[in-house]
Amino acid sequence: MLNSKCKKAASVILAVKLSLVLAVFSADAKLTLAPQFDSNMLLQRDTVNTVQGYADSHERIKISMDGVQLQSLEVQQGAFEFTLPVTAAGGPHTLSLQTQSQMIVLDNILFGDLWLASGQSNMEYTLGTLGSDYQSEIASANLPQIRQFRVARHAAYQEPLTRVAKGQWLIAQGEALREFSAVGYFFAKHLQEKTGVPIGIINNAYAGARIQAWLSEQALAAYPRELALIQRNKVASNIKQLVASDKDQQQQWQQELAANDLGLRNGWSSAQLKDDQWPQLSMPGYWTNQGQETFSGSMWFRRSFNVSAEQTTQSASLELGRIVDQDEVYINGQLVGSTPYQYPQRVYALNSGVLKPGLNQISVRIVSHNAKKSGFVPAKPYQVRFDDSHIPLSGLWRYQVGYRMSRPLPKPQFKTNEQPSVFYNAMLAPLARTQLKGVIWYQGESNAKDPAVYQLLFPAMITQWRTLFAQPKLPFLYVQLANFLDAQDDPSIAGWADIRAAQTSGLALPNTAMVSAIDLGEWNDIHPKDKASVGKRLANAALKTHYNQANVVYQGPLLTCAERVSDNAIKVHSALSPSVFLPLAISGPDHKVQGFAISNDNLNYHWVEGDLQQNYVLLKVENANKITHVSYAWQSNPARANLSNSHKLPAYPAKLTVSSSCQNTNE
Repeated sequence: MLNSKCKKAASVILAVKLSLVLAVFSADAKLTLAPQFDSNMLLQRDTVNTVQGYADSHERIKISMDGVQLQSLEVQQGAFEFTLPVTAAGGPHTLSLQTQSQMIVLDNILFGDLWLASGQSNMEYTLGTLGSDYQSEIASANLPQIRQFRVARHAAYQEPLTRVAKGQWLIAQGEALREFSAVGYFFAKHLQEKTGVPIGIINNAYAGARIQAWLSEQALAAYPRELALIQRNKVASNIKQLVASDKDQQQQWQQELAANDLGLRNGWSSAQLKDDQWPQLSMPGYWTNQGQETFSGSMWFRRSFNVSAEQTTQSASLELGRIVDQDEVYINGQLVGSTPYQYPQRVYALNSGVLKPGLNQISVRIVSHNAKKSGFVPAKPYQVRFDDSHIPLSGLWRYQVGYRMSRPLPKPQFKTNEQPSVFYNAMLAPLARTQLKGVIWYQGESNAKDPAVYQLLFPAMITQWRTLFAQPKLPFLYVQLANFLDAQDDPSIAGWADIRAAQTSGLALPNTAMVSAIDLGEWNDIHPKDKASVGKRLANAALKTHYNQANVVYQGPLLTCAERVSDNAIKVHSALSPSVFLPLAISGPDHKVQGFAISNDNLNYHWVEGDLQQNYVLLKVENANKITHVSYAWQSNPARANLSNSHKLPAYPAKLTVSSSCQNTNE
């Protein structure tokens, strides 16, 4: 292993280097390294690491670490690679590559544990995402032992690539924190605190991605629809034609709406408009919930608010929660922001001079893409925020229909994040020679409508990734989807419960762990803000399962068996172990366990309360001999569910067949 004595000679290199990575991406460079090999990188400790690059011509390269020559390598034109010796956790180190005409120097390198963070938007969601609650973390954190490499979004339709398109290593300090995956950052932060080992995150996620996008063509061989899409996409002109057609159709729809929109034609964004005869609706809320019809088209909303002279001298932003689907926002006639689709938080910076002392006017043009719920999403912040105060915007708003379209916005025929194999090819396969400590995964929302397929593809994906990285025991930790959507009174409506059940298929493989987020979601947002708790739970799973910290708890109760114990009682047992679980607990004032439902046909379910015992829940029911199934938290948003352990980790959702006896209970 390398030791600190080698570092003395590093000053010679550092004194002569011209930049952090001299000429790596210069047009005249003879050598280039793959983007993931750069200054500030973190490599996996205690193993051999492979470094990859490309030579324009025949070269002899002298490779040194901390000023000590490791090897002399002769390469031909094309791709080349070399290995670095096994190195213990720590740093910083310096790596240099020298030819007759070129010097490449990578400095501030750490060795530690490198985790791949992948999935879709809830993993990609950064600390600096608009509307996030992590400004104080960004302002205060200074964690040079934590690094992130962000793989740039890219799609490849032909075959797996040999290198990622681009990327950048960042250190967890200052403004760079805005670009960190929020889940990845809090995972790394907790892990580094508990182990003292430098932690690196490869942020390799893509918003809206189906799981099929992260699997190779070979892995999808049993799925004709996916193979047909892959073959179609291999013809570049097919993609070009579909994208152009989508653009034309959507532009035509938007242009027709704009041409007929009474608000755009008659200046409804103006501060001088007389709107006192307009009807009123209470906002935030969906207009369809207040007696208005659903339609595709535009609706205008207006209201006034008072601003003090002092507030006009402060920095200000406008927070409009979330809006379904599309919005344009004006203050005093000036356009201050717009968002073309429903999911992002609406936070618009207000430039100096937009607000004036006294009465101000806000106008919001909302475009509904489809005839469904549209408007201001409830239970979100709606306000003008200043340095030390805010002006609430909830309450009565004036409204008028701009224009009703005769058809919905055309659905796109081609969306990159829905195409099979594209991210495997472009963002994953190029990292195949990377040595990893493990994977963290947060995905499933885009596959929620097809849980049966997900149940098969998820373990297949884990297996393929382990093969790709040549690490058959590669740890794979993942998040069971958070609660989302309106809470349903009918326990028979499963919704997202089925995709959560499909996610458990990963646990059939060794070296996997699943953490629950069933208590961390938001009914009105597919992107819940609390990424810190998710990251910490994943870190605790890693500490427990792969860092040998036996006292760490990362799971809530796991309901394993429903036992009919009498004509009017069913026991629901929890798999409990002193090293894994703590005694059951419930939240709420009535000391009853909520969230259970019973059925005699596995179709129609009815709520039932439970009594909490040490390691089981007792359900008192009539005609227990007729009950065939018991479910718990088996809904998209199981708002009633209140079972947890004393660490406040929620019980996993469960659907159990009632039996006459249960084996291996821990009572």
